Amino acid sequence: MATVTRPRVEQARPTELVEWARQGLLRIPSFQRSFRWGRDDVVKLFDSILRGYPIGTLLMWRRPAAAARLEIGPLLIDAPDVAAAYWVVDGQQRVTSLIGALTAPPDVVDPRFRIFYDLEADRFVSAGRREPVREHWFPVQAACDREIFWAWQRDRPWLTDVEMDRCDSMMEAIRDYMLPLYVVTGDDEQAVREMFDRLNTSGHRLTQAEIFDALNTVSDQMEPSNLTALAATVKGFGFGQIPDRVLVQSVLAIRHGRVDRDFRGEFRDDADRLKAFKKTEHALGIVVDFLREEAAIPHIRVLPYLLFLPVLTRFVALFGPPEGRAGELLRRWVWRGSAVGVAPQGNIAALRRNGLAVEGDPVQSADRLLRLLSRESWQPDLRAFRPNQPQARLNLLALLASRPRVLAAPPGSENRVGLPIDPVWLLDQGWNPLVTVTRTEGWRQETIASRIVHPRDVPDRAIREAIGQADAETLRSHLIDDISRRELLQDREGFFLVSRSADLEKAIEEHVQENALFGFPDGPALIRPE
Repeated sequence: MATVTRPRVEQARPTELVEWARQGLLRIPSFQRSFRWGRDDVVKLFDSILRGYPIGTLLMWRRPAAAARLEIGPLLIDAPDVAAAYWVVDGQQRVTSLIGALTAPPDVVDPRFRIFYDLEADRFVSAGRREPVREHWFPVQAACDREIFWAWQRDRPWLTDVEMDRCDSMMEAIRDYMLPLYVVTGDDEQAVREMFDRLNTSGHRLTQAEIFDALNTVSDQMEPSNLTALAATVKGFGFGQIPDRVLVQSVLAIRHGRVDRDFRGEFRDDADRLKAFKKTEHALGIVVDFLREEAAIPHIRVLPYLLFLPVLTRFVALFGPPEGRAGELLRRWVWRGSAVGVAPQGNIAALRRNGLAVEGDPVQSADRLLRLLSRESWQPDLRAFRPNQPQARLNLLALLASRPRVLAAPPGSENRVGLPIDPVWLLDQGWNPLVTVTRTEGWRQETIASRIVHPRDVPDRAIREAIGQADAETLRSHLIDDISRRELLQDREGFFLVSRSADLEKAIEEHVQENALFGFPDGPALIRPE
């Protein structure tokens, strides 16, 4: 008869979890749910450890585990057969965060595992791959190795006594923190299923389907990475949810330029698939960095064409991060392609042509991509305002580039008024980021000139009324001048639209030209016209 023991209470330090993981004794199922925590969640976890706050109890199922290629955050392990492994039934997010951050290599892309302790500010911070790491930021992975820890301190003799004390206290807090574990043994899967279900009552709640899949994965041993896990990991980069079809194209892109080929039969075995998915994850992290920091596109919802993602992924897989002249040409390709249309003959044909153009040399590849674009002229189209239109996304990018500020906020959040709107937060909400500020009675002209970027947590009328009290700097952030405001407050919608349209056209045209550089010479030459 199937049995399961009463849970036994044990304790383990974070460094012990790391050692278990490296020995293959710790197994985290590859849930469909995957790893959902964001970088702020991981920072708060380490802050709780530093302060000695409880972070919850882990539930482990002690049972055999087969040899497998394991993946815990950025840590990859070729684990042997284990007679009694610790399977994480509840606590995946905490365990993955701890092990991932404490074992992250220096070149890790995911900011959730690039965790540092800021000795000046006395707090933990997360850094993106391209964010500069300051000299007084201590990498938490060094806390697991005293020799590395001491070497890091010796290389910084300028640290103050206070900073040295903070560093020592932080390391000891991580090394000595005791995590409570509930450990069950036996083969009664139904009993473990019930424990898991009861524990799942707070935090990032799982659905019943996810619980079923999670426990079946535990029962059936580890599975290699899949598309769902890749999607969840990439979403953690803070660029939004990338559609599955684009992820498939990106996986294919790292292996061959014919990105539109059939996905079936692509991999020789599970190891080949795992390698491809890990390489895609790494490349997409660099692509996201490039789009966000070099191309000034903060979120997938304002990326005019999804085609850019798999093609850039192929570029990164072949040549590494877009830098120098190649990076400059790729930025032009993204913006010119967004303006004139990168897929005039349809997405599939364009995907094939652009994917095959990336080969041989990074600068020549970027130049070939530019040459595939139409040479037609471009001008702003204010009639484009629906979020699914490429031209509307160009318009929205120009509005976001003006760093629009909060005009009105719900009760209790008035301190937000006048602050710049975080575009990633806004676009993550799923709202249409454009709010209509003109009335429709007697005049209705469907253009983006009647709309501003703003959160939708207050009524439209409250936003319109706030325009009347806003200071000049806040109004300028929405490309509204004094003349336009006066026309709006006097209910002269037509005059408001005419006045603001001229300002919008100029702002959009300048923003696109700044990034697309129409008329500038392309190719390998590094000299620009004065």
